[in-house]
Formats: sequence, C-alpha cells, structure tokens
Amino acid sequence: MAKIKKVYDRGYTVIDNLVLNDLSLSWKAKGLFCYLWSQSDEWDFYVKEVAKHSKGGKDQVTTGLEELERAGYLIRSRKRNELGQLKKNEWLLSDHPKEKWKKIANKKKAPMTGFPAQDNPAQENPTQGNPSLTSTNSNKYQHKRVKKINKSLSKEERERDANAIEILITYLTHCAEEWRRPPITFSATEIKKMVKAVHGKDTRGLKEAAEKTVVYGEQYPQGYLLTCIKNLPEEVANEK
Repeated sequence: MAKIKKVYDRGYTVIDNLVLNDLSLSWKAKGLFCYLWSQSDEWDFYVKEVAKHSKGGKDQVTTGLEELERAGYLIRSRKRNELGQLKKNEWLLSDHPKEKWKKIANKKKAPMTGFPAQDNPAQENPTQGNPSLTSTNSNKYQHKRVKKINKSLSKEERERDANAIEILITYLTHCAEEWRRPPITFSATEIKKMVKAVHGKDTRGLKEAAEKTVVYGEQYPQGYLLTCIKNLPEEVANEK
C-alpha cells in the first residue's frame, strides 16, 4: 500500500472535501469542478474556453458540466436585458450540492412528438442533389408553412413535409434553451431546402438531428441541420 506525501507550493486552491468524496460524481466531473473552482469570479466560463485547458475536448467538458448540473453543484442560465435580448451565460458553482439546482437540471426534456409518418410514395428517377449551403441572415423565417416547394408533389405531401420541419424547429428551440445556447433562426430559403430534403426521409431521426445541431453545429447550425436531414435514411414502405 502506497502513502501520499503532499509537497506544498504556492498557487493552491482550497476545496471542500464534500465534492471530492461525492461517490455520485465521476473523476472527470470532480477534476472539472476543481478546475472551475480554482478560477476567479471574473473569469469567462464557456465550454470552448474550458476545453482549451485540458485534454479531452468539448465533448468531455460538456458531459462533465452536465454531470455537475445533475448533481446540484452547477447551474447555468442566460439573462436577458430590458429589451429581452439574451446576454452572456451566467454560471454559479457551489461546493455543496443545491437541491433547487438539481431539480432544475433534472427537469425532463419535453419529448419530440407529432412527426407525421412518411408513406414513401414512389418517385420516378429522383435526383439526389447536393447544393452548396449559403448562410443567409436576412428575412428570418417565423415558423410559417412553406408553399410551392415542389410542384411534382401533392398538396398533402408538401404540407406533411412542411409540418415535420415546423415541429423540428420548435424542438430545436427547446433544445437550445435546455443547453443554454442562443436561439437558432432560419431564412425562408433555408426552410425551403429543409422541407425539400425531408421528403421521403425517416422522420424518427429528426429529434437526434436537432440535438446534434445544438451541440455540434455552432459555427453554421442552419447548414449543419440541413446536412443531417439529407443524411437521414429513406423511409421504408410497410410491406403488405
């Protein structure tokens, strides 16, 4: 059995042993807590910045932060100014778990339901294009149904595809709030591309596509989500 002898030097951090002895936390979460606790209150806390200071990358930082939130040691929120605009994230860290924080973090995510079933109508020589993605930040689309997407489709098919994207955008907004990320907006052109891309796809994968977009599609979420939709598997017709 080995014994640990402490060699003290300057630049140390005082931490309550409670968090270090908490059996519900992984070593990853404990180490992340120690690093965050060692920083000054004026330090800007955000995932990208924290990930720069250790190995493992953003994914490990994200899961570690979620673990601390579920255990009640961390709460993250976004404040709004008097105009209703989102300001910077606010992180509160405690060396004793807070039950109130725990309840907030463990609140269930609203399930994504209501995607219409796709019956995979027969199409004659469909072309699978890969148009270039162009970011547009004007004329933001406010959850209106897109019409006249493709004249070869029936009215019911167009409405079904547009409805699926409407539900997707609603869930995407919910995910952004849950992850304390800025809301993602779309132009009319971007919506048209998504409605066209979702036709004939298995819409059960849209929930995962929305979650991935919020987590990984920070630089260009609109293009990332469109790519996810295009990569969805085709809807398989039920055999009779």
